[in-house]
Amino acid sequence: MKELRSHALVLRTMPLGEADKLLTLLTREAGKVKAVARGSRKTKSKFSALTEPLTLGSYLLHAGKTFYTFIQGELLKSYTGLQYDLERLAYAQYFCEICDRCLPEGEPSETVFHLLLTALEALEADPRPARVARCFELNLLEELGLKPALDACRVCGNTAGPFRFDPHAGSLVCTACPRPADSLPVNAASLAVMRRLLAYGFQKLSVCLLSPQSQAEIHQVCLGLLNHIFDVKRLQSLQFLMANKLL
Repeated sequence: MKELRSHALVLRTMPLGEADKLLTLLTREAGKVKAVARGSRKTKSKFSALTEPLTLGSYLLHAGKTFYTFIQGELLKSYTGLQYDLERLAYAQYFCEICDRCLPEGEPSETVFHLLLTALEALEADPRPARVARCFELNLLEELGLKPALDACRVCGNTAGPFRFDPHAGSLVCTACPRPADSLPVNAASLAVMRRLLAYGFQKLSVCLLSPQSQAEIHQVCLGLLNHIFDVKRLQSLQFLMANKLL
């Protein structure tokens, strides 16, 4: 029987039968997989801590016809500290949910695995969780092959602006050129921040200051691209963040 040994993060869980859970894991070696954790809902289950969302562990899984079966594991880190801050917890759930939505099953995604862990670590430490989210969104887009083109107008090549962003084309359009009605406003400061976040990722995030306007514009650009391909606006975590004005 095929085995998978890998570090993995639990993206989400759901009840299965009377005592089991179905885990969605983002593994380092095999990308997103689903695994049945038998008996994990029992109060005396010795592996219950390894079957909770936002848990990083080393897992041994056996492949079955439909799902893997969780055999054993070792807890590496539980991001439980995020649970004491509603905003940080909501962002952590958003990161996991968006990875679950955007990644196909069984396709290796080691760069996304490391990006998600880096984002969770930053979320624990950074005093401004919203900028962690903007950095994660932009760099996830790049890993998914959806990096926005932010250098010039795609129609005329103008590099001076002012610009709007076309989520369907994933690029800028200057205000002198025809553009879709649903194009998004994006000012020069927001463009500069996006270029910086794409160039340096989380390395220099602590010195990256975002105004409320830039926060909103960058999120709309990322959401426009993600929603165009993956229909992410219905994600529960995103709806919660929007309803509570945490974005």
